[in-house]
Amino acid sequence: MKIKIPEIEISEKMGFDPDLDIFKRKSFGERLANLVENATDSPVIAIDSAWGEGKSTFIKMWRGYIEHQREKKLKSIYFDAFENDHQKDAFLAVTSEIYAKISGENVERKKEFLRIASKTAKSLTRGSIKLGVQLATSGIISGSMIDKAEDGISNLLSDQVDEIVGEKLKNIKSDKKAISDFKKELEKFSEDEGNGAPIIFIIDELDRCRPDFALDLLEQTKHLFSANGIIFILITNREQLEESIRFRYGPNINAKNYLHKFVNIWLSLPRTRSDDNKDDGENFINYAVNMMTEENEKIAYPTTIAALTEIIKINQPSYREIERILAYYAIINNMSDERGLDEDYQLLSAIACYIKACKHETIKDTSKIETGDIITSIGIDKITKKQKSSTLEYMISLVKFDLASEHEKSAMVQRGDFHQLYFNNNPGSTLIRILSWLQKIER
Repeated sequence: MKIKIPEIEISEKMGFDPDLDIFKRKSFGERLANLVENATDSPVIAIDSAWGEGKSTFIKMWRGYIEHQREKKLKSIYFDAFENDHQKDAFLAVTSEIYAKISGENVERKKEFLRIASKTAKSLTRGSIKLGVQLATSGIISGSMIDKAEDGISNLLSDQVDEIVGEKLKNIKSDKKAISDFKKELEKFSEDEGNGAPIIFIIDELDRCRPDFALDLLEQTKHLFSANGIIFILITNREQLEESIRFRYGPNINAKNYLHKFVNIWLSLPRTRSDDNKDDGENFINYAVNMMTEENEKIAYPTTIAALTEIIKINQPSYREIERILAYYAIINNMSDERGLDEDYQLLSAIACYIKACKHETIKDTSKIETGDIITSIGIDKITKKQKSSTLEYMISLVKFDLASEHEKSAMVQRGDFHQLYFNNNPGSTLIRILSWLQKIER
């Protein structure tokens, strides 16, 4: 059995392929496409979802759908912020993507775009005193050194700083015109390349890239790239983006209000299927196990998978967390001998895999684990009547039995409260043994 789920390969033309659209997000994608097509004011749209909820997979499918499957096609540009955060200049990083989309046959248009973009870049450079000082000293003094010795350097280079400030003041009017011309050039780009429809600029992985680069992208999207005919869609985790804002501007800033300056519409990526309103964790675990299982391989421990499915339905861990849960399951599966594992061991293995992947703080000290800790960690203390199942109720009894003393176990068996199969030859807690073993494995 594979330890990890194979990467989903999404071709540019694939769109919402039924075999890969396991979360049935096509209907959400259709509504999003209608929204951007009918928006006449070029809003900035952000799609918010927690880490590991399939944001990038969705947007890649959506891009294929709008460009190749939708009746009225829309053109898009895809920019992976995480892959590009080694770049220091967000403006040039985004501009280069637009430049690459200008038709190769239109040589004059490419030259004109490059000329105006260069003027804009120069005007932005004049706005940075630190960069100006660095250029004035031929790069001998770095920006970080200036931060550390701000007073000394400002005295040492006062003439250069005065010169830079003076140049900036003298060029305010031309700098504003450069930015205005650049926005007009973006509108021409949209008219030439969009065929009467807006061009969608997708910025993915905004929550994974460097905080300073993420905010530069966010701020410049609004200030420099807001032009008729271009709609930006940001793919991010809002909570993480707000942390980036606090990281740059301090803990007292209202990060939520700050984001409102740059994002016009926030949409949440749906986690539930629209047809039956069920959480897709169950759907994902079935898909993932199938992808991890080799051809003609039979699932060795179906009871573990069934128990994990019940736990996932209650707790709704992220899909990335489900991947980690299944990695631990696969390790246990691959290291077991031909005799296999009885059902009680399988149930306890399911609990251990979930706790290791999602509630690892519970097992920092396995000697102090109590029944209540386990039951709370896997969420079965809060199940509703609708969520109750024989599997979950039995798991509660199993945990209580497994963590009991040998004397208490004997009493429980004598009373008929519990049977004793695997435990006859294995004194102590089987669950703690599995957790202790998993503690030594990092994923």
